[in-house]
Amino acid sequence: MATSGTYDFSVNRDQLISSALRLAGVIAQGETPSTSQISDAAVSLNMMVKAWMADGMPLWAIETLSIPFVAGQNTYTISTPKLLKPIQSWNRNTSSQVDIPVRMISREEYNILGNKSTTGNPIQIFFNPNRDSTEIKVFPTPDSISAAQNTLYLVAQRPYQDFDTASDTPDFPQEWYEAVKYGLAVRLAGEYNIDIETRRVLVAEAAAIKQEALSFGTEENSLYFQRDWRSW
Repeated sequence: MATSGTYDFSVNRDQLISSALRLAGVIAQGETPSTSQISDAAVSLNMMVKAWMADGMPLWAIETLSIPFVAGQNTYTISTPKLLKPIQSWNRNTSSQVDIPVRMISREEYNILGNKSTTGNPIQIFFNPNRDSTEIKVFPTPDSISAAQNTLYLVAQRPYQDFDTASDTPDFPQEWYEAVKYGLAVRLAGEYNIDIETRRVLVAEAAAIKQEALSFGTEENSLYFQRDWRSW
C-alpha cells in the first residue's frame, strides 16, 4: 500500500474555529458556524495565542538577530516584532569572525553601571521589553572601531503571529495543531456556557495535549554548573 509521500498538511483559522466549536458541542457535525461565531471565536483564538507566550516559547519561535553597532549609540530599538525574552548574546568581529560572549544583565545592574557614555567594544547588554517595542542597551557605548568591525548577535523569543484572516495558517508546527484546537475549545465552551462536566473533560484533555507539544519543543542538551569568574 502506497503512502502519500507528502508532509504538508495544514489547517487555516476558520477550520480551527469550526473544529473547536464542534469539539465544545457548540455546533453539530456538518453544521457551519455563523459569521458572528467565527468573529467572536477569532478574538478568543488570538487572545489564547498571546496568553500562551507566557509559557515560554518553543524552539520554532526563537530567532537570532544581528544588530550592527553604531558609534556613540548605546540604545537599539526593535519593534517588528518586539522581542519577548533574551536567551543568548555575543559580539562578533565581522573581519575575523571571532565571537566573544556578551553578558546579559538585569535592570538593576545596568542602572548602577558607571558612566554609560564610556566608549569601547560592548560586552554587556540590558534587554528592556516595552509594550510595543524592545530596547537593547549596550555597555560600553560602541566606539568608531567596534562600530566598523563588530556586530551584536542576539538569540531571543519572538511573539506568535496573529490570526487575521480566514485563510491564515497557524504560526505553529503541525504537532501543535491539536493543542490549539483543544485550547480554543476550552475557551469557547466557557463562553457558550457548556455544561461543567463537558468542560472539565475538555480542560484535562487540552492540558495533556498541550504539555506533550511543549515537551517536544524543548531543546535537549547537557547542563553544567560552574563559578562565573568574570569581573565585568
